[in-house]
Amino acid sequence: MVDSESDLEKLRNAVEDGDVNRSLALAKLLRSNVSRMDETILVATGFLEGGAPLDALKLLESLAGAPVASDLSQNRAQELEQLRKVRLAEALYATGDPRGALDSVESVTPAGAQEASDREYFIGLCQDHLGELALAEAHFERAAQLDPLRNPPIPSISEREAHLLVSEVIEELPEALRKSLAEVPVMIEDLPDRKLIEETRGEVHPDTLGLYSGINLVDRSHLEVGGIGEIPTGASIRIYRRNLERICQDREELRSEIRITLLHEFGHHLGLDEDDVDRLGLS
Repeated sequence: MVDSESDLEKLRNAVEDGDVNRSLALAKLLRSNVSRMDETILVATGFLEGGAPLDALKLLESLAGAPVASDLSQNRAQELEQLRKVRLAEALYATGDPRGALDSVESVTPAGAQEASDREYFIGLCQDHLGELALAEAHFERAAQLDPLRNPPIPSISEREAHLLVSEVIEELPEALRKSLAEVPVMIEDLPDRKLIEETRGEVHPDTLGLYSGINLVDRSHLEVGGIGEIPTGASIRIYRRNLERICQDREELRSEIRITLLHEFGHHLGLDEDDVDRLGLS
């Protein structure tokens, strides 16, 4: 039996702690047991934190035009509507609709410098995925001006520099890893393709740093044992330059993050799941 009040508090704590798995589990548990706007927004936040933006989107869209609880003050009702729009923007962005996300977040009035900085940064993300790089950079700069500690200036490197960094990282790997990696093309792209984000309904997040695709070595060996014969993996690794830039403070950190991302995606080529990759320090 679900104790909604107790479980809502657990969910709130899980979200605040950044506990992805617990946030998702509690959001699933509570989805059909909440009716109030504040509770529904919290459950949607749990889905967002847990990597299920499509579930969050459905909940948040169901709140549009819903009557406000009679026991809420006008100020509280306005706060919740603003929060709904922010969470809706996040869900739209994560499921491949940066234009819809932009429309939602631009109708939000920030309550202070920190919220204003976050809003500018988010608008920059949407503009970047819409291909408006100059507009995106202007919003990122404003975000840094409003709150440089929370949203510091973003370092940038050219595509050529990124390729050089990847080559340097590969050269530093143990020989056995380099040989295995030789059959996996490493491609550097600015951002994940919007069509891929839309098709996966948010499973591939717009902010992802890297992506492995193809048949991993474990699955290929199973196919060969099954009598299909030796087959190519069709494997590739994509490194997303601008997303990596955004999480780094300088070139050295960027170099480190490229290495981590490359090894993480290469771990998937070896047939490791996310827990294996984490356990081996490849994340």
